[in-house]
Amino acid sequence: MPSLDDFPDEIIRQILEFISPQQAYNNALLVSKRFYRIATEPLLWRHYCQVSFNHWHWEHGFDEKLVARASKTQWRALWRLRHYRNDLCARLLNEIIATKVERVAKLARMSRMGYDVKDFLLEQIRTPDTAEDVLARRYYANLSLSSIHRGVAVREWYNYQRAPLNAQGLDRALAAFDMFFVAGDDGDMDDTSRLLDQIAAEFLREQHSFNDASTRDKALALLRWVRERNLTGIDEPGENYRCLRNCLIGHALRDDRHQSLPLISCAIYTSLAERVGLRAYCCAFPTHVHAMVMAPLGDDLEGKKLDPPTTDVDRMFLDPYGSSEEVHLNDLRSRLVEFDWLHGEEAFLVAAPIPILVQRVAQSMRMTFHDFVQRRQDHLSYAHLSVLRDDRPPPRRVVESAVYAAHWASLLMTPVSNFHWDTSIDRFLNCVTTLFPEDVWLLEDYIMSLYSIYTQSVQPRQRMTLEDVPEIVRLIENSDARKPTVSRRYTQEIHSTVWYTVGQVFRHKRYGYVGIINGWSERGTSALPSMHTLSMDEVMNEMSDSGTDSDTLAARLRRKVFYTCLTHKNDRAVVSQDCVEIIHDPRFIPQVLMETAGRDFKRFDRKTCRFVSNIKEFYPDD
Repeated sequence: MPSLDDFPDEIIRQILEFISPQQAYNNALLVSKRFYRIATEPLLWRHYCQVSFNHWHWEHGFDEKLVARASKTQWRALWRLRHYRNDLCARLLNEIIATKVERVAKLARMSRMGYDVKDFLLEQIRTPDTAEDVLARRYYANLSLSSIHRGVAVREWYNYQRAPLNAQGLDRALAAFDMFFVAGDDGDMDDTSRLLDQIAAEFLREQHSFNDASTRDKALALLRWVRERNLTGIDEPGENYRCLRNCLIGHALRDDRHQSLPLISCAIYTSLAERVGLRAYCCAFPTHVHAMVMAPLGDDLEGKKLDPPTTDVDRMFLDPYGSSEEVHLNDLRSRLVEFDWLHGEEAFLVAAPIPILVQRVAQSMRMTFHDFVQRRQDHLSYAHLSVLRDDRPPPRRVVESAVYAAHWASLLMTPVSNFHWDTSIDRFLNCVTTLFPEDVWLLEDYIMSLYSIYTQSVQPRQRMTLEDVPEIVRLIENSDARKPTVSRRYTQEIHSTVWYTVGQVFRHKRYGYVGIINGWSERGTSALPSMHTLSMDEVMNEMSDSGTDSDTLAARLRRKVFYTCLTHKNDRAVVSQDCVEIIHDPRFIPQVLMETAGRDFKRFDRKTCRFVSNIKEFYPDD
């Protein structure tokens, strides 16, 4: 009977590829010296790394390692590091779900591991409905993964602090905006670059004698091909121009309609032009970005040698957003005269630096936000702010993410040596503190050093708390480490006056919105809400019901029982007890509320139509 010693090393190696890496690491090494030698070969562990993990932190340079000799990389140590980080992430996530204390600090530890924990977090996002803590596990896994995605964007933009005049890499700089809206395993910046590669390759396959054509003919052929496939422009711009999706290059490429702003349309065209061998850039022309294609040095656009040779470069201008024909230079100059830009007109007819273009997209996002605020109609929320996904995030989070992305872009795309670097830093820090505290690690890793340079050398002055980055970081850390304030039902009076408990679902009797109770206050305590914590609608409701002035209203409020609640628009809305109508049918609970409930609740009990509390630290008796 043959033994394993009779098989060559190649067969043993093939067999080991079919067992799990854990078995190879823990068991196969112990069989014999020969097995130890085979089971530690770099080729085997490179295979394990490839099949075990789909995503890798940028620090590993994984793609470069794959094309190098296997012996140049310690693949077994790399697999062990990834395995350790998954285990650490699992422990941290369990602790995050278990307690509020140091939750932000633990989320930061997870996020700093970047894409090394993305595979694990995606598994947690797909936690089955039968899990005891399904809602909380999905919610905090999504929270951490979203922070990781934003970290990828921030790192990309941060590089331009050292190269503010760079005009290369526009596709990745614009795709960074998509990272603020990526959900789960949606396409990221690398996927956007690969998609552009595929589109450029498809174009080249359809062309005949493309390499023999002149630069002008190549540029026009690509322009017409792109517009025939509807890869640029907007349908019904009067109605759809201010949609958030039009600001996102990754979404424009993946969506069937490919709608995009003029700047994004130009970026798509110039990115494809670069990939097919053309020298193409975007020009920051006022109100409407144009593309510029330049002839090779020493040639004109028709492919003829310049005689005599000159340093001037022959160039042509295009409008991928709105036209399939060349835009003549004289027409552009005439428009600049109309705009009354008679001096420095050439600044608008050269390759625009990446930071200028990124800031224009950020400004478009702000305009989208202001347009949304002015309309204030719920049915427009998705139409104007959604990224058109069936499982899209709620409109409130989309609005917050759009404003947040614009803040980050403006801060990182303005050189720190600029006197106006911190023009909106107070609004930016307030956004981090109130809406995205899990991103405190991004402040520490990227903003703290820039802030130190700015305050010490550019604008040394006394700064208020909301303008002071280190102070904001300390505030977030102190709040994160604070022990919860406990509210107990320790008297019979509380039991009789506070009718409802944490986790119950209700409909507001007057305004009709659905919410989940996530807190309560007994009458006559300092924990009761003041008029400042109530919405204006609630205050007017109380005043109209009581027919009294504000002083009498304050006394009235002290005699009432109030609840805080989680709604699709707010996580700490306040509602009075007499406005609560308990819901007993799960069909009336919006899906958006189910997705955000994981912040405070473990799961939903359909039999009782209640959410199981995950805030026992605050309300142990509920």
